[in-house]
Amino acid sequence: MMIRALLCLLALSASLFADTIPTVNLPIDTSKNHIEFPGGNISYVPFLRKLDSLVYTGKGNINILHLGGSHIQADVISNRVRVHLLQDLKLPAASRGFVFPYTAARTNTPVSYASRRKGHFKWLRSVYKERKVKLGAMGFEITTIDPDAEVRIVLDSRIPDQKFWYFTHVRVFGTSNDSIEPVLQLDSNGTHYFGKHDTLSNSYAFTLPRRADSLILTFPWKDSLAEKKLRDTLSTLDSLGQDSLFADTSFLKTQPAFTLTGILLSDTVPGLTYNSIGVNGADLEAYLSLEHFENDLLFSRPDLVIFAIGVNDANVENFDPELFKARYDTLISRIRKVSPKAAFLFMSNNDNFYTKTNKPNLNGLLVVEACKQLAKKYKGGFWDMFGVMGGFKSMEKWYIADYAKKDHVHFKNAGYELLGDLFYDALQEVLRPEAPKVTVIPKNLPAKNLTTQPAKKSPKRKAKK
Repeated sequence: MMIRALLCLLALSASLFADTIPTVNLPIDTSKNHIEFPGGNISYVPFLRKLDSLVYTGKGNINILHLGGSHIQADVISNRVRVHLLQDLKLPAASRGFVFPYTAARTNTPVSYASRRKGHFKWLRSVYKERKVKLGAMGFEITTIDPDAEVRIVLDSRIPDQKFWYFTHVRVFGTSNDSIEPVLQLDSNGTHYFGKHDTLSNSYAFTLPRRADSLILTFPWKDSLAEKKLRDTLSTLDSLGQDSLFADTSFLKTQPAFTLTGILLSDTVPGLTYNSIGVNGADLEAYLSLEHFENDLLFSRPDLVIFAIGVNDANVENFDPELFKARYDTLISRIRKVSPKAAFLFMSNNDNFYTKTNKPNLNGLLVVEACKQLAKKYKGGFWDMFGVMGGFKSMEKWYIADYAKKDHVHFKNAGYELLGDLFYDALQEVLRPEAPKVTVIPKNLPAKNLTTQPAKKSPKRKAKK
């Protein structure tokens, strides 16, 4: 009797806990996880031909450009796709493309590489409407007057067991108000390399004697008397005083300075270049404000552009879909000046909360429709992230499942990785239809809605007009 009573008590306790601990489930709709082509896919023919050449002959290069806001600056989604293309589709790695020393701009570095800084820098990004500085494609700039300043870029250092990227050529975009030029080293005590200055593109081109996966840039002064005067001034100040002096804009304007706006790493081997360019808080207006956008893209012309710009555009009370599409039209026209045959893929926003009210943002539904219309107009692709993740108010479930952050706008790493896998599954149906799915069901989550689809047989590619 005692044992039976104890079992009854345990059963009652279990039923009580079942009422208080909800079963967590992600409302992912895999039936929507495909790239749609509302206007046909004829624009993808040049890109797919180049891809086929690379896959079957090992010749040529394909260049993908992924543009967005904070989701793309974090680079988890884009790097997930980048790595799948290399590991699962066996594409060779050609160039890491555009990188930036984000630590010098006091912001987060993409997950796919590390950046470090030494010394003092002032920084600026494209979202600042009142800025007077001309920016390039990266949407950031750092300026230093510190003769001891340096920045480092280290590839393949933040994710274990990933060693893909090397470079033999470096192009540093930037300008000086004096005669300062960047000096490149491959290690702390290594040889100093000096770049060839291209005044038309405001850049410095370096050709290295060997392949490398990391670099150091320094910005030494050429005027030794001016440098001595600065050092004499600094010697009279403590560390706080020095910080204050370097932060003084009026003082900065009187000193020799170098402003860096981007770094492009390239190699001479055939393969994939997957550029991801994101700026925290950036909307379409911020991208359109980049005066040297086309100038920088000339050195890395995209074959496929993935647009993930829209979350910040729609974070307003009165969202105007027509203005949204018009700004995309302008951005696309600028890209076509550089790459007339580029194909376009539009990603909808994720479901999210409106920042001011902390309530679900209905504008996401309007962005879905606007992106479909853009895809139709440009014979491009459309991926409905909003629908795939579960539609309106699905972000709350992602938050409960610990896949999204408290702001209900951003995801945690696990959420970004899952979205990257889902997007890759949809993308590879276009690139390599015979390839198997890669999305893995998250641990400890019921698999009711989150399922993988069987691999399709490889059809013959046929463009739809």
